[in-house]
Amino acid sequence: MAPKISAILAAGGRGTRFAAPGTDALPKQFIELKGYPIFVWSLEALLSSPAVADAIIVSPPDMVTNVKHHLDRVRHRLHDKSVHVVPGGATRQESVYLGLLSLEERQPDYVLVHDAARPFLTTDILDRFVVQMIEKGACSTAIGVTDTIKRVEGSQVVETIDRESLMLVQTPQGGRFDWLLSAHKQAARDEKATTDDAAILEMSGHQVSIVGGAAYNIKITRQEDLVLADALASILFTDRL
Repeated sequence: MAPKISAILAAGGRGTRFAAPGTDALPKQFIELKGYPIFVWSLEALLSSPAVADAIIVSPPDMVTNVKHHLDRVRHRLHDKSVHVVPGGATRQESVYLGLLSLEERQPDYVLVHDAARPFLTTDILDRFVVQMIEKGACSTAIGVTDTIKRVEGSQVVETIDRESLMLVQTPQGGRFDWLLSAHKQAARDEKATTDDAAILEMSGHQVSIVGGAAYNIKITRQEDLVLADALASILFTDRL
């Protein structure tokens, strides 16, 4: 029997780096890209995989109704799979933890976590990720560093860092459900904060393997990223329009 895999879509952020200072802008994952909120692109990509059984969307508490409204509107794009919306917390880490707690009754074998602001996850990346996650127990997506990396203090370069062993981490990330839930519980008890689920697994003593991502698996973080996202959607992802 194939293992049961659930997905958590981390959509609880407020996007403070995206909004202009002093504004109350819509969180980036709810901005429309070619007629659909960005989080819908990300959710559809996850659910397109036969390996993913269902999904949890972790939403800002005051936008749960808004998310459900969008889900009703795009039900035809969700591959007839179950999607639940749960209120998130004050941080990404807390939100993912709440998503994991909501899965306790269903007890999936594995859970993968994906950023709602990464709309261009592909079937190829996801398929390779699932195979690696099941084989190794814990996995993260990443790409190699191509630019020269320098450590700077103030405006002064103090070190040029060897980039050969460095990678830029993307999502999805994930692993065995029992590992992830236990690691998040421990981090909450110890008041250890990270922005990365792979790091939480590492802190609990689990080895995390890497599967190759892609340069187009971008995270929309700043206003200019929307321009790039619009171009990618128009050129590489026309099948999703």
